[in-house]
Amino acid sequence: EAVMRTRLLVVAAAGLFCGSTVTPAYERQASPIALATQECWGQLKGKAQVEWYGHLRKIDEPARADSVMASTARSVAQCVATATGSQEADIQRIVDAFVKHRFAQPRSG
Repeated sequence: EAVMRTRLLVVAAAGLFCGSTVTPAYERQASPIALATQECWGQLKGKAQVEWYGHLRKIDEPARADSVMASTARSVAQCVATATGSQEADIQRIVDAFVKHRFAQPRSG
């Protein structure tokens, strides 16, 4: 847990030096939930899940693709709850917005 808190502080510090215009409003918050969401996304290989989702969509498997997105959102929310030691209602709202934004990103290539 100490490692997670240290990483959150590093992410928060880095965020102060980055332009806030490139991130959606819900990610610009320096709240522990928003920071933990970003950290958990990386830990749970969110980018790979987005790629798998895109592949399933491409081969016309929308139900399986939606299942991947829902499962990823649940996993990230559980990770955030554990990392922050909280069960706040904001966790689900922030995680849902974050995950939906990531899965909606246009795929290159």
